Amino acid sequence: MKKGLLMFLIVVIVSTLLVGCSTGKQNEDNSFANNFEKTQKIEIISSDDSDIITTISDNKDIENFVDALIMDDWDWEPVDLPSEAITGKTFKIYRKDAAKISWSKKQKDNLNEVATMTTYKNVPYIKLSLKNFSFNFKVPEEVHEYLNSIEM
Repeated sequence: MKKGLLMFLIVVIVSTLLVGCSTGKQNEDNSFANNFEKTQKIEIISSDDSDIITTISDNKDIENFVDALIMDDWDWEPVDLPSEAITGKTFKIYRKDAAKISWSKKQKDNLNEVATMTTYKNVPYIKLSLKNFSFNFKVPEEVHEYLNSIEM
């Protein structure tokens, strides 16, 4: 019962922070990955020198990135990170804040970092950080390989 409740809370928190108020027609399967539609930019940062490797900002490229994550196949139960894990790339996820009446045009066009996803070079795990929360998850091997192969 506690595991189920914890899993539910994690998915709700992640969905809320990454998606915000979603509008428009959703795909029929309504998966978590489809809720990335509000993402405006993803920066991919090297673990070696902390330089930005590439930035994904085109809507189609973001959609392709999210599809490659195969999030429906993730084991969404938080796990302890293996001690031999070596930090890999970091993915910073940005989106615009919801507009507020008092904001000027310049303020509402700013992108804000809403999540950070860190990969590990030698183990198929990711660390997902949202505001003051961080969780480690085991991911499918093909997702691990994809995330660590991005060089653009």
